[in-house]
Amino acid sequence: MRQSPADYLKDLMRFFLLLILPYAAWAQHSDQPAKESSTDLRSQSVLFSIEIPEDKKTILLERTAGMDYFLRRKTKGDEDLVKIASREATRLDRAFASSFLKAQYEIPSAAGKCEVTLRLNLKGEAQDICEKDEKKSREFETLIDDLSKRF
Repeated sequence: MRQSPADYLKDLMRFFLLLILPYAAWAQHSDQPAKESSTDLRSQSVLFSIEIPEDKKTILLERTAGMDYFLRRKTKGDEDLVKIASREATRLDRAFASSFLKAQYEIPSAAGKCEVTLRLNLKGEAQDICEKDEKKSREFETLIDDLSKRF
């Protein structure tokens, strides 16, 4: 018995639907690959750093992806790490930012040859403090003393 072209087309459509439906149901319930996180827990974000070339010492305030804060001191091959509370980290970050901006925009720089006594970095923005810039150096003295006492 011969099928009419319309019946043949209907049977063909049913066949394809029977083939496609299980695959569509499986694909709908299968897990899609998870997006990779860009906040790797091993990554550290440096909020600020103070480098004292004369003493070969660097002090950094770091934040992890887990929002933990650490003070790191690097000295001639030694390295110390101290965990601090987020409230204290915020206070230190604000104090450093205030001094950094004041030294950069409010206190004039001394003219002449520059021998760097402090290298400052605030979230990627760098500033060198010269030996002749006593006002700028004094701006950071108490902060550096406070940070050094924590180690």
